[in-house]
Amino acid sequence: MTTTKNWTIAAIAGFAVSLAATAQDATAVAQTAAVAPPTEADTISNQAAVYATFQADVTDVKTTPFASAGDIDDALTNLGGHNADKLSKGWIAYSALIASQNPEYRAAVRDIESFYGRDVFETGLRNDVRYARTLAGGNDAVASSLTAVVADSRHIDGAAAYVKEQAYSLQGSGWAKARIGNSSARAQRLDSAAKVGRDATPTMLAAFSSPDINTILGNAGSTGAPSLWEGVSGAASTVKFPTIRTSYSSSRSGIAPGKEPIADRIATLAAYRIIGANASGATAIHSAMSERSTRNCVKTAHLNLQQCVAAAHAQYEVPFCIGEHALADIGQCIGDVAD
Repeated sequence: MTTTKNWTIAAIAGFAVSLAATAQDATAVAQTAAVAPPTEADTISNQAAVYATFQADVTDVKTTPFASAGDIDDALTNLGGHNADKLSKGWIAYSALIASQNPEYRAAVRDIESFYGRDVFETGLRNDVRYARTLAGGNDAVASSLTAVVADSRHIDGAAAYVKEQAYSLQGSGWAKARIGNSSARAQRLDSAAKVGRDATPTMLAAFSSPDINTILGNAGSTGAPSLWEGVSGAASTVKFPTIRTSYSSSRSGIAPGKEPIADRIATLAAYRIIGANASGATAIHSAMSERSTRNCVKTAHLNLQQCVAAAHAQYEVPFCIGEHALADIGQCIGDVAD
């Protein structure tokens, strides 16, 4: 810590160094360090459910071919109607929930909170977004979340390839060759929808309040695990997550150059989750979720989507716009964080 930091933050940082030196003890403590369960006011879980809603929409277009112009319009509205700010906050919240499952990191956070008190610890988190990731297990916790993010990005890419292929296969269908009456109006409706954004569905909100969600999220960060969203449909009344039994390789995803600030925010948000800060730290939690580069990336994808839709003349052209900009571009926005 530099001398410009107040004595409290310096003291916390010093204690973090000592924890790092006793990682074995911290790991032992972690076996009994539980993550605070979701509550009705659980800002992080509720925001993560927005990202989950998007991923469920991805699964739907990945598993169901377009059979009408209405199907195309529904996919366009669902995938392109997510608000950039809400979606970027949602994936950071989801990543933080996964990071919060790391046993060593949970132990380090709990120990410092216990030693200094919650108010002092939260002051440290607010004053320096880089601080949380310096705690024992911080980097490994973020690595787990990025491993899940890479799997999610592949899930999106798979859907993008499938949807774009339909832009070619549908050229032989009479309904798909029909001309679009007013493409500009369609693009404007999409822009209006994205400004408001799609709320998390009740199904996803319920899933993230499940007593089993922490175990599910911990498995999602396992090395080599498939995306948690494979087979999870937004049309279903309940969520059935895939069973993840084991890891398939020994390496985890690292942080891409220049993306350290995002990793810092994931670690900070995970720390808030571990100590159960909700109403008392709502402002700080939302601040930690707000990340400009990802939000701007999603905004650019939406702008490109709207321009592509405005230029489309026939129905079969729109799936290419969806696949390229509502899916592949978004997958890159989140996937580029991992190295």
